[in-house]
Formats: sequence, structure tokens, C-alpha cells
Amino acid sequence: MATNPSDPVARMYAVALYETARDKGAIGEVHDGMQRVFNAYQDKTFRDFFTSPRVPRAVKMKGMDEALKSHVSEAVLNFIKVLILKGREPQFDNICQAFDMYRDQAENREHAWVESGTEFNPGELEELKKQLSVASGGKEIVLHFNHKEELLGGARVRLGDKLVDNTLRTRLTHLAMALEK
Repeated sequence: MATNPSDPVARMYAVALYETARDKGAIGEVHDGMQRVFNAYQDKTFRDFFTSPRVPRAVKMKGMDEALKSHVSEAVLNFIKVLILKGREPQFDNICQAFDMYRDQAENREHAWVESGTEFNPGELEELKKQLSVASGGKEIVLHFNHKEELLGGARVRLGDKLVDNTLRTRLTHLAMALEK
């Protein structure tokens, strides 16, 4: 659902939340709480209640307080209330994704997405993580692997803004285009 974590509003709120959590030494706790709320946000009923401009703010605040107080830290609950007071509830998913990006940057971590036509064994995945870590300048790599039989073979890897597509399907497509000339 997050469509634009680079939205200035999402970045501003995410930075404020991240810096507050960092100053309190509670980044992990805040992250966990935000993930719990984000998981609830995936439920249409919860999301509609939380983001609806027709539900009065006082009702939302009371509802969130009752629903979340035993599941998230006070810092997360207060942050949710600030979003409600400022009318920023529809930005919640973007704020969560931006918060995760700031946390990853601060902790020298980068995500890599790998799609392959064949399964990788654990040793191959670990070796790939090491190679991607070197390519990223030594960052810790969080690997997201997806087996896609339709790729036929090879792999497609996205790390940051770099994409390497060495799938058999892509190579066959390029060959077909070359033969058409």
C-alpha cells in the first residue's frame, strides 16, 4: 500500500519519529510497535476507521487508545494520536516505509530483491548476500528471494537503484529482438 515514502510529509513525520526514538534509545521498540499498527492497517475495517475523515478525531483517538495501548509503546501510541490530530492518517503507510528507510540507513543496511528461475540453496543465498554486501560498500544485506519458474533460469537482482537482469527469459527476448532486425 505504501505508494510514496519519499513524500515530504511522510519523510518529515518519519524523521521526527526516528529522531525521537533514537534519542530515547527505543528505535527497535518503536519499529516493532509501528509494525504492529501497520499489520492492523492492512485490515480494511481498521484502515477505513483510521483514515476516514468522517470519523471524528475524538472517536479515533479513543478507539486507537483502546485498541493499541496494551500492544504498542506509549511513544507509538502518542505518534498515532499526533497523526490523528494533524489529519495525517492517510500518510501512515508512507510514514512507516520512510521510517524503515531511515532506520536501515542509520544501521548500514540495504535490501536486495532477487528473483530466480531456479531455487537457491542456503549456501548460495549466503554467498549472494556476501557479494551484494561488497557491491553495496559493506552494508548488511537483507535478502528478499522470490522463485519464479517463468524466468526459466538465471536471476534478476535489484540492489538500491541498480538492476541486473541475467534471466534466461530476458536473454531470449533480446536474442529475438536482435534476430528481427
